[in-house]
Amino acid sequence: MKYNNFSGNLNATVGVFFDSFAKIAISIAVMTGAIHLAPEIVHHQVIPGVCFGLFMLNLAYYLQAKYMTRKTGQSITALPSGLQSSCVFVWLFAVMLPISSRTGNPLLAYHVVLVANFLNAIFFTIVSIILITCKKYIPKTALFSGLAGSAFTWLAVNNLPLLVAHPLSGLLPLFVMLILMFAKYDKNVPLIMLGVIFGTIIALLTNEFTVNNNLINQSIYLHLPQFAGLPLDSNVINYCLQFLPLIIAFAVIDAISAVQTLEEARLSDDKFNPYTSLFISGGISGLSAFFGNPFAMALFFGHSSWKRANATANYSLFNGLIYLLLAFSGVAQLLVAVIPDWVALPVLIIIGLMTTAVSFQALEKDEHILLVIGIIPILIELIYNKLELLAFQHNIEILNDPTIHGMFILSKGAILFSMLITSMLYYVMKRNWGSAFICVIFLLVCSTLGLIHSQSPQLIFFSTMNYFYISLAFILLFIALVTKNARIKI
Repeated sequence: MKYNNFSGNLNATVGVFFDSFAKIAISIAVMTGAIHLAPEIVHHQVIPGVCFGLFMLNLAYYLQAKYMTRKTGQSITALPSGLQSSCVFVWLFAVMLPISSRTGNPLLAYHVVLVANFLNAIFFTIVSIILITCKKYIPKTALFSGLAGSAFTWLAVNNLPLLVAHPLSGLLPLFVMLILMFAKYDKNVPLIMLGVIFGTIIALLTNEFTVNNNLINQSIYLHLPQFAGLPLDSNVINYCLQFLPLIIAFAVIDAISAVQTLEEARLSDDKFNPYTSLFISGGISGLSAFFGNPFAMALFFGHSSWKRANATANYSLFNGLIYLLLAFSGVAQLLVAVIPDWVALPVLIIIGLMTTAVSFQALEKDEHILLVIGIIPILIELIYNKLELLAFQHNIEILNDPTIHGMFILSKGAILFSMLITSMLYYVMKRNWGSAFICVIFLLVCSTLGLIHSQSPQLIFFSTMNYFYISLAFILLFIALVTKNARIKI
């Protein structure tokens, strides 16, 4: 049986492509501007390495989905994947920029993040395999609270203000898409492609965006990605050890997000082998470091949206081929020169909203309140990150304010905290006091290790949050002991 849906595959190709390409465009500007990495290295080593890694990743998920289509006789939508958002910005601003500023050596900063990407891939693979193995012990509400919180916060809320800043070329295309979507438009229309073209034309006509002729003149060249060993000199190793807690923390976050994405796909009846899917993500992300890619690659939210659009495995192949072209040529610079970076954001916002809606639909009605509770810490993480960046730019100390300090506590390790707190409340809802007690013990352990409520992993024995968890554990343990339902059953 053949499955071919041109419109669905085109929409998915454009949507997933621009999700990663927007980060590539920003990274080019930051590395050549703020970090002062030589343009020759950025355009002839970094970008080819990033794009070749994305080609390998998309090709692997295409082959996986194609194999499942042949095996099951059903149309399978490939897992969406690309550059991990938070990793790109943290690697640029929290690792590369400080090293470059401190040492005056941007090449050293680049070498550090290359090794950091490789280490991140190793930790990601280990943690994700542990999570998959233990998934049967994790309530469904915990998985979907993180999924909904991340999709709603980072795809929808995070991107909406930039569109409002461009009401004609950004906000208008978004509402045109929403109108057509809510009115159940003809699905054979390549809506996302039209949205990008529509937004670009309006931006050019209103002078919100001008074509960068300098980039166009420098854009076409032929440069093959080159395999090379990792730069493991003493300076690089010392900085990697310094940033190791940060690397581990983001590996844990990426692993949790990957497990949630696989759960989203399972709800759409695309039951991928989780171990294969995670090995592909971690293995290719680590391998791409040898080709010059400094950024972690991961699974994306939004599988259910592309499944509803009738996308198949083919969109992942198309994406891979586009990135292969970008890896071998200067087309990446050409696209940056002629397409505004905000015109692809409407599709990310729609994916964020639809993924959040799917998360609610996956749960019982009385569990929806748990999903809302799980979204709150991740939303606060976004708000705090914006405040922290603003304070850094203006050299302002913000943690002295009790409210902002509270936001700091909730924002650090937000997705892990969200999963554990919703798990605890789920078991309370089911009057399973013993299991709720175990969840609080996990919260206490994570807080003590600095995995939550802390800037980076470290041992913290005496803190008010630890005292809170100890008190809460005693309350739950007391209830468990005085009730008949004291069993520990997860």
